[in-house]
Amino acid sequence: MSALAKICLNKGKSVSGSDRTKSHITVELEHLGAKVSYRHQKKNIFGADLVVYTCAVGNDNVEVLEAKKSNIPILERAEFLGKIAQEYYEVIAVAGSHGKTTTCGMLYQIFSQANKSPTMLVGGETTAGNLVLGEKQVLIVEACEYMEHFLKISHTLAVILNIDFDHPDYFKTQKNYEKSFQKFASQSKKNVFVNEKYSMLINSKKITFGSGGDYQARHIKYQEDYILFDVYKNNRFFDKYKLNCIGSYNVLNALASVAVADFYKIEKKHIRDGIDSFRNLKRRYEYMGKIKNNVVITDYAHHPTQIKNCINATREVYNRKITVVFEPHTYSRTKALLSEFVDSLCLADNIIILPTYSAREKPKKGGTSRDLFNTICFVKKNVKFVKSYKKCKSELEKLDKNIVLLLGAGSIIKLAESIKKDYLNTNQ
Repeated sequence: MSALAKICLNKGKSVSGSDRTKSHITVELEHLGAKVSYRHQKKNIFGADLVVYTCAVGNDNVEVLEAKKSNIPILERAEFLGKIAQEYYEVIAVAGSHGKTTTCGMLYQIFSQANKSPTMLVGGETTAGNLVLGEKQVLIVEACEYMEHFLKISHTLAVILNIDFDHPDYFKTQKNYEKSFQKFASQSKKNVFVNEKYSMLINSKKITFGSGGDYQARHIKYQEDYILFDVYKNNRFFDKYKLNCIGSYNVLNALASVAVADFYKIEKKHIRDGIDSFRNLKRRYEYMGKIKNNVVITDYAHHPTQIKNCINATREVYNRKITVVFEPHTYSRTKALLSEFVDSLCLADNIIILPTYSAREKPKKGGTSRDLFNTICFVKKNVKFVKSYKKCKSELEKLDKNIVLLLGAGSIIKLAESIKKDYLNTNQ
């Protein structure tokens, strides 16, 4: 939402909006000239020509209802984004259950190195922010599958990183989820770039990347904070790369970015420089300091596949015990993927479960963090449930030479930030 607000401000429009809490994002918007209210109320939309809302508040929000009553045009965020995308000649829409923001960030670096002046709009925060306004030639945009929002973005090129079942509050089955990606692929005007693992689901014209794909990563060498690998195109050597972050899943993100850049005939040197200049995103395997002799890292991982990837990436570079602190994100996801969560979390040596970050949901029996904790207890001893971040900190202080992974997409970032503040510059 903040990226859309920035675009409107840049066009000279009068922008106002509301949120429940103050944050660095709302402060930035106020600095740019937006009027921000920290309470949802009818009067906030008085005088508006258009009201744009996010599904996080829903169409029963008091401001949305007042807009309807006052006959003010209303658009859901994805619809508004779709209209903005129509202003660009080339729209590279990056979709997938995970890795979207990271891949958009990589593509932005590559196109920038090639002096293409791309515009980038993402949901997360890259080192360049969540919005970079460039020329009208190329838009690199994160295309979210939730409620099939990505179908509202008219795109030239589709990138599908993975199709791991998610958002069970909307998609009732795995098949429904897969069908939405098939629709997304069919809307691509030029081509579809898809992870080879999921290529059999896509019937559209496609180029594959990954194991057995048209673009493959070989001779991968994992270091503590970077990865070296070679890319082969159609089984012929293409180029060497250095990626300044860890995890085999990021190699796949880079591979997708290389393939797309090659499609647009960007020179190999610019692709190489773009990958090399990429730095990991905020809340994506971000170092937060140490608690005594324990390294603390935070990651946005809130899906079983992401959790597994994060733990495996840690094993690739560290020879230490791993403690995962996990804050479940929504009750519906926890309930639908309970066994998958258990399997992924149990890859860690120790597990600490926090109360659920509910987002837009009410508690659901079988999907609470207590339910997750109780299920894990059947298969693993080293698991604890803690009710607060303060208690969690005290538990972490008892550890010895662990890698601590703080995982979740909700307010667990507050725990991570408090650890960074309290411990990063100490000699503990």
